[in-house]
Amino acid sequence: MTVQLQQVTKAFKNGRGIYDVSFDLKPGRITALVGSNGAGKSTIINILINLLKPDSGKILRATSDVRYMPDDIDFPDTLTAEEIIRFLGELKKVPLSEQSELLNKVGLQDAKTMKIGQFSKGMRQRLNFAQSLMGESELFILDEPTNGLDPYWIAHLKSVLKEERANNQIILFSTHLLSLAEEIADQVILIHHGRILATGEIHQLLEGNNCTTLEQLWLQMTRQEVQQ
Repeated sequence: MTVQLQQVTKAFKNGRGIYDVSFDLKPGRITALVGSNGAGKSTIINILINLLKPDSGKILRATSDVRYMPDDIDFPDTLTAEEIIRFLGELKKVPLSEQSELLNKVGLQDAKTMKIGQFSKGMRQRLNFAQSLMGESELFILDEPTNGLDPYWIAHLKSVLKEERANNQIILFSTHLLSLAEEIADQVILIHHGRILATGEIHQLLEGNNCTTLEQLWLQMTRQEVQQ
């Protein structure tokens, strides 16, 4: 299975959007979608998860199923983590034993009976991560997954994503953190003002542009766009 966007455009009345976006996502690869706020990252993700329809272009993939971690979920404050995972687990036909394992995986087993209203931002984000791990889809999309996480849980999230990659999953995560993308991703999509600046294997992009870091490449690419 592969996922392809071919010359996809989605324009909004405020002038923002994405224009002629093309890239491939492949199994066993972690792809980082990198850009500043408003660059078009969420628009691309919303198209991939079928929340938005493009104005033009094609999206090619073998399945419509996707495991998805949004940048934030407004979980009901009166429910517990266990109740939320149980409800979602029933919808996705996930066994009770696996539901318990997921809560343990994100460090919420001891807090499973707490009301969500008592959760910190980091705990909510870990519950968000747990729900995204449910299901069998080969396509795993995460929108700014490190938001609200402390260094320990960021490291843990990176470890889990590497496990998913080893299981031949197609993984796409958005971030504005160039260092995170460089550390964990195999390939990168650099987007700025709705347009792809560069996409491909990170080491090849760095070597081809005489750069040693993604930050250096990003600054070089954005300067070129301003000068054009």
